Amino acid sequence: MEMAGSDQSHKKRFSNLSYERMLLVVTLLVAAFVRFWHLDLMEFKADEAEACRLAYHVVGNPLPDGSNQFPLAGLTSRIGVRNPPLFIYLLALPLACSRSPFAAVGFIALCNVVAVWLCYCVGRRYFSPFVALVAAGLYAVSPWAIVFSRKIWAQDLLPVLLCLFLLAAHGFLVDKRPGLVAWLVVLAGVAIQVHFSALILLGVLAFVFVAGRGVFRWKWFWIGAAATLLLYLPYIFSLLAANGDDFSQLAGRQQYWGGRLPALGRFLLSLRYTFAVSSADATEFFTDIPVRFALPLSLVAGVAGLVGLIGLCFRDRAGPFFHARLMLLIWFVLPVLGLAVVGNAPFPHYFVVLYPLPFLGLAVALEKIVQRWRWWGGALLGAFLVGYTLFDVGVFRAITARGGSAADYGIAYAYKAAAMNFILSENRDCPFNLSTDFSLGGEVPLEYGFLLALEARASHWQPASSRPLRTYVLIDTLAVKLSPEGERIAQGLRRREFGPLTVYIVPLAAK
Repeated sequence: MEMAGSDQSHKKRFSNLSYERMLLVVTLLVAAFVRFWHLDLMEFKADEAEACRLAYHVVGNPLPDGSNQFPLAGLTSRIGVRNPPLFIYLLALPLACSRSPFAAVGFIALCNVVAVWLCYCVGRRYFSPFVALVAAGLYAVSPWAIVFSRKIWAQDLLPVLLCLFLLAAHGFLVDKRPGLVAWLVVLAGVAIQVHFSALILLGVLAFVFVAGRGVFRWKWFWIGAAATLLLYLPYIFSLLAANGDDFSQLAGRQQYWGGRLPALGRFLLSLRYTFAVSSADATEFFTDIPVRFALPLSLVAGVAGLVGLIGLCFRDRAGPFFHARLMLLIWFVLPVLGLAVVGNAPFPHYFVVLYPLPFLGLAVALEKIVQRWRWWGGALLGAFLVGYTLFDVGVFRAITARGGSAADYGIAYAYKAAAMNFILSENRDCPFNLSTDFSLGGEVPLEYGFLLALEARASHWQPASSRPLRTYVLIDTLAVKLSPEGERIAQGLRRREFGPLTVYIVPLAAK
């Protein structure tokens, strides 16, 4: 009888594990679909183009832009300081295989699918299979998480690093493995190189080492510090070569950004974005697509996640997981406090550094509700998943129908690339000019020059002094309405339309 009971128990565990794995596979397939579907409609502007351009120089395939210098620093941050170059070096890996920006954004999308799987691993390690699956499911379909998976931005690589940091912290605090000190230092250093918002990990790291001081070994700390220093050598060299010029205007810029928004305003806006990144609030600033009920849903999700993490800390104060779970709560609130103090105006992408904490906290809260009120908990979980999915469908349909957005998103990559290919095909042996208005003097966005340079035929593109035969006027119909004079001029010109981008051909030789 004991053997039969043991056999039944084994079969039940095997069945539960098989069911869990099946749900995980479905979750990862959904995550991959929403991150790779119509990836040609990704946002692609100056920052994305500049990141790709620098990455081409890393792999020894410089574009004809007048420079072939190996990059020792990355893009310039909003506060005026050059970012470290690690993101550029990572971006060079896919671009070494393909010269298309698709390779770069595909690499980032894939990394974010991996982050969904790692979110599941973190949830299972820190909490339970239920929390792991629910957190991964919410992460897979969260609107902001999808947006941050489909751009060539440095912070979009943070989630993989943050999940690995969480796994290493669990191994150090709960499993008592001192060798993980080195990995924690390296992961924190790499994350900070990728994006400065990860500086909050220094506070998290300090708490982890104090909480685990009985396991902490200086030997592993110095090994990790030495490895991190090696990763920073190119950046340190670039700062020394610049003689501090990168930091000369930092104080003025900080004062400028802080002057635009008082401390209370920064705190409240940071608090809103803390809750928003788990849902769809504030996406209209990015996509120009109003999303109904986004703010209430984000507030409910964010507050529930915070309450879930707080409740766990108070409930398990004597348990082995206490310090590890308290670390999650500290991590959750640090960005709000940090941005309120430093004076930099907050933006949603600063809060990618929270992933996957909002989804873990919400999953914990849902688990407690399910344990007490099964059907209510299931209904709430379904409401979140369905709500997120409906938001995703609405945003995807709008971007697909419009070809972009009049807000920060701009014209999607596919239409910009198609327009540049058309211009190059018409000018195999002829110089030409680009403009963004009919005065023929408008400043052309950097991404168009990058896309032209990406083709071998770009060598035919000459500056205006070489007497070009044509000027191509690029009009963003999402954001620009032609004046009566502009409409009069446009009537007599040949034109081609590429989604929301209209290209007018002005024959200069005929004048």
